[in-house]
Amino acid sequence: MGIFDKLFGKKKITSEIVQELLTLKSKISELPQKYQTNALTFGAGVGKAQEQIPTLCAIIDDFVSALKTGLDRHNKPITKPYVASELKRLVAHTRQAAFIGLVSTVLNPTGVNKLEKYMNELEQIASKIK
Repeated sequence: MGIFDKLFGKKKITSEIVQELLTLKSKISELPQKYQTNALTFGAGVGKAQEQIPTLCAIIDDFVSALKTGLDRHNKPITKPYVASELKRLVAHTRQAAFIGLVSTVLNPTGVNKLEKYMNELEQIASKIK
């Protein structure tokens, strides 16, 4: 395999990963509409809870951009292994009790389970990034 094939193959793999990330982000972004709680909750914590899904989506967008350009959101060089490790760190954060408790104020139990499933998918995608 020549250098062109190696580069072209890597670009194809990266574009497949980018597409997987975008598809997953789309699924995550739909969670609040599909699986919102029916409970009426008030207070400062609700706003923070409502921000979690859009924040996750924005982070995924940042890493999609980084994979495409090789630059972080501050236009500094970023490596694919770093992107992979940060996505895995994001997944680990979503598994913490505090995060689960927070999102469970805006997502019903099915939605929380779906989010967990999607985070497992994100971890699998991150493992493919080389």
